Amino acid sequence: MEIAEKIKIIAEHYGYEAQSRQCIEEMAELMQAINKLWRSIGHGQLTEKSFKECLENLTEEMADVQIMLWQIEYLLSAENMIEEMIEKKLNRQLKRIEEE
Repeated sequence: MEIAEKIKIIAEHYGYEAQSRQCIEEMAELMQAINKLWRSIGHGQLTEKSFKECLENLTEEMADVQIMLWQIEYLLSAENMIEEMIEKKLNRQLKRIEEE
């Protein structure tokens, strides 16, 4: 089964309200994972083992957030709108970089 099909089944099962709330929770966990890595780097306490653990946690939380965003995108039928907005924002940022 393809990822898109899995996303659709899960999203339809739980619905927008539940998944949007879950998305908020997952985003908070991602913020914590990012901060944990920053703190480890900033305090010079980053061993190879602790970096690997922080990175593993960070990638897990990034995956959780991405899954939730895909579900919300599907539930709102916003796929095309999001793709267009991403393209617009990337182009704008590239233009800013060129102007620096």
